[in-house]
Amino acid sequence: MPTPSDSPDIQVRLADAYRELPEAQRAIADLLMGDPLLGALWGIESMAERAQVSVGSVMRFAKRLGYKGFSEFRDALRGACTARSGEVELEQLEGPTDMLSTLGEVVRRDGDHLNRMIQAVDPSLLESAARVLVDAAHRVILGRGVGHVMGQIFAFYLTQAGVPCIAALPSDFSNQVANLRPKDLLVVISFSPYSRETVDAAIFAKQNGVPVLAFSDRKDSPLAPHADILIPVPSEDLLFSFSLTSFAALSHAFAIVLAARDQSGTLKRLKAADKVAQPLFVDHWLPIQPGAVRMQRPVRKDG
Repeated sequence: MPTPSDSPDIQVRLADAYRELPEAQRAIADLLMGDPLLGALWGIESMAERAQVSVGSVMRFAKRLGYKGFSEFRDALRGACTARSGEVELEQLEGPTDMLSTLGEVVRRDGDHLNRMIQAVDPSLLESAARVLVDAAHRVILGRGVGHVMGQIFAFYLTQAGVPCIAALPSDFSNQVANLRPKDLLVVISFSPYSRETVDAAIFAKQNGVPVLAFSDRKDSPLAPHADILIPVPSEDLLFSFSLTSFAALSHAFAIVLAARDQSGTLKRLKAADKVAQPLFVDHWLPIQPGAVRMQRPVRKDG
């Protein structure tokens, strides 16, 4: 973390750079100088929203001041506030510690992310993504870390909607990607910090004429140059966790729309799946006691 002993204080950097800052970055500087303590606690998306600029502008602003990225920039803000106040480290102020307050904060933030997605998403991009998902012969979904978890969610919803696909880590599915053809589809998911494996898979697919659908946290993500369609999904860390709410809602919406376009086929598949899984259902949640009579489940008639 930058300190006064080994690099200029953040206030000095702000003052030196202020006159030559672009309008968007100057808005960030004004915001921070007006409320530096809260600025030290904001996430990147929260800072961008309050300054009414893009997340990319915040990243460029941090680098303009000489920091490697947003995390180092926020560490410098925290260090400056701690030095001025002479109080304990700001980590103690980062978030609530009791369950009810934390739940309320998570719900509030997730609600903000969902509203931001509704306002920012391009309807034509969503329609194009739905079309390529339906038209593809095979669909492979790749992601690492939180991207892998999102891929599993997306695959579950799509398969339920009658659009079967597979999801895995890029390194595990390199052969599947190599076997994709222009009639297939590669779905890549990566959020900051971005997975090199996922980006490489997108590059390979693009070079070989395979359509690429990407989900990331911003429009200028490293996936953007290699994707036919990129849908930005707003989200933000709360301490050490990453919210999946926005992406799960988007996945659910895709599933509903795709299923509605083939209602009869969807119902038929659901009935078939129910019949296959019937032996796996549990009739009783309580253990059968000696002498008890097991009730037979009535046989359902399809119709």
